[in-house]
Amino acid sequence: MIGMTHDMFTPRPADDPTDPSPTNSSPAEPIPAIETFELPFGSTEELRQRWRALMGPLGFSESRLWVGIVDGDRMVPGMLPYLVLPTVPNARLIEMFMSQLVEVTDTVARVSIALLLTRPGSDGITPRDLGWAGLLVDTAGRLAVPLHPIHRANDVALETMPTPTESAA
Repeated sequence: MIGMTHDMFTPRPADDPTDPSPTNSSPAEPIPAIETFELPFGSTEELRQRWRALMGPLGFSESRLWVGIVDGDRMVPGMLPYLVLPTVPNARLIEMFMSQLVEVTDTVARVSIALLLTRPGSDGITPRDLGWAGLLVDTAGRLAVPLHPIHRANDVALETMPTPTESAA
């Protein structure tokens, strides 16, 4: 069993319109209300918006892989597991990780997986990001884990990864 951590999903506080602090939202992209996290989604952009609502203000101290369990067309509220990632993409780690997800997707009908890579920084999508995403997609495809398009967030943006998603749900 790999060391996955679980954060109990607690809705982030709603943005207070009377708070002048610029950390409540980004002028470039408003943060969706946390309540939208549980709404159904039918597109990659809508899934990106669900992740954006959940993450709230961006800013990360370490690289993590967040796992969203999707039941049909909705993220399942509750525990939100994540895996702390090493600097270099690691095939063995992802193989063990995806093997655990197979147990979830094989035992519950209609369940698929949404993944979000988060890391510190303000640069665009990097070769390292692409390496992690490619490894995740390849391993999910080989193990038949139904996977939605992968997203990546850093300290300034949450984006859909430009990775082939032949194994997409």
